[in-house]
Amino acid sequence: MKPKIILINPPLHFSNNIPHSLDVSVPPLGLLYIASYINRYSPDFEAAILDVTEAGLSLEQIRKDIDDINPFVIGITSMTPQIQGAVELARFLKSDPSFDRKIFLGGPHVSADKDFINRYKNIFDHAITGEGEKTFLASVTRLLKKETIPVIQNGEVIDDLDTIPLPDRTLINRQRYNKRESVIFSRGCPYDCYYCSRPAISRKVRYRSVYNMLEEIKQVYAFCDGKISFQDDTLTMNRKRVLELCGGIKNESLKLDWECNTRIDLVDDEILGAMKKAGCSLIHFGVESGNELIRREQIHKRFTNQQIEKVFSLCNKHGIKVACYFMVGHPGETKDTLEETKNMILKSGIDIVGVSIPTPFPGSELYDIAEKKGIINKAVIDLFAEKKLGEGYVGNYPIYIPEGIEKEYLFDIMKSINRHFYLNFKTFWSRFKQDIFSLKRIRQDVTDFFSLIAQGVSSRKPYQNKK
Repeated sequence: MKPKIILINPPLHFSNNIPHSLDVSVPPLGLLYIASYINRYSPDFEAAILDVTEAGLSLEQIRKDIDDINPFVIGITSMTPQIQGAVELARFLKSDPSFDRKIFLGGPHVSADKDFINRYKNIFDHAITGEGEKTFLASVTRLLKKETIPVIQNGEVIDDLDTIPLPDRTLINRQRYNKRESVIFSRGCPYDCYYCSRPAISRKVRYRSVYNMLEEIKQVYAFCDGKISFQDDTLTMNRKRVLELCGGIKNESLKLDWECNTRIDLVDDEILGAMKKAGCSLIHFGVESGNELIRREQIHKRFTNQQIEKVFSLCNKHGIKVACYFMVGHPGETKDTLEETKNMILKSGIDIVGVSIPTPFPGSELYDIAEKKGIINKAVIDLFAEKKLGEGYVGNYPIYIPEGIEKEYLFDIMKSINRHFYLNFKTFWSRFKQDIFSLKRIRQDVTDFFSLIAQGVSSRKPYQNKK
């Protein structure tokens, strides 16, 4: 029997021994890729996945599952909001003197904050930054041979994405997640949005072949009823490749309902028309601000308000819904620029909006700005990881507040935007019509309605996929 490897997706944190998380509707696609890669290419190991929040596992239950599986090593992934859960879990496991397995840390947080592994070397043995498939497998293979490996290694970027096996979804309880299937057509992002830590993982853009992508869509088609969510950072970077994909979907006669993320300056009438004919029903755009100067000089998104209006009009022409995401409180923000953002949201005719305050994640330009102002540093990151800033992520991780603006004002304008947008009769009626045949979703709509009135925020996150 092959030695086992357990890959763990931790919660945001544990409270009274119960895992808590923001959104458990999306499968851990990154871990699925790593596990599938190991199971395809390794003659020595067999990988399994433990999604803690989805399974509702306490720390003791996790330890029991680990003992039952008896793995050779354990890998834990973590975004920055999950770092409390990752630290708490690793510390719990290492607190038992009889626990002698190596624990690897991977994922976006340690990829951006490489020194984190040195600050927590008492509970994490090794770290893999960036993309993990090849380097993680090579590392555990060397450990099996009793060889010494570095504490931290940069993951090797895989140029040919078709060499990575399709995610083996039998490794998870697929029925427990959103039925809309998450897939990725590309990896990497070349852009320099100041709030994003993606460059710490990989800037090099690579695409799967259209054939390879279509094979995965056909594989998951029956389960998801053709409902697909492309998780690429920016799907339409390669115009030719996306047009080929849309043509392939039509040629295969696949009746899809899919959504994606992209940029205002990477779509036009032709590509939107092709996407719609291939089944695209919703596009997520990061607009971030209604003020052109802030968007251009601070955020590094160099499209104009006129371009935004044109793209929204084209989406409406083709019957594609628009979800837009904005932030309030950028460096250099004033009450006047905040009003510009509010006016754009309320007058644009978009279908879904998400509003947040800029968060200085490690690896981002915003982190460097906030560090110079004393808002955040590695010591603050560690206080957050240790729950000394409060338990959980929302409201406890530092946020950036621009000079001359009070935190309360930012929260007030967020509430005002949410109330005016989501309590608008047209918006609410549109959602209600979509949900009319689902008692569960109607109940959620009613809960949202009263939450917006009382608190100015929706009771569900705008980025959550709906079942």
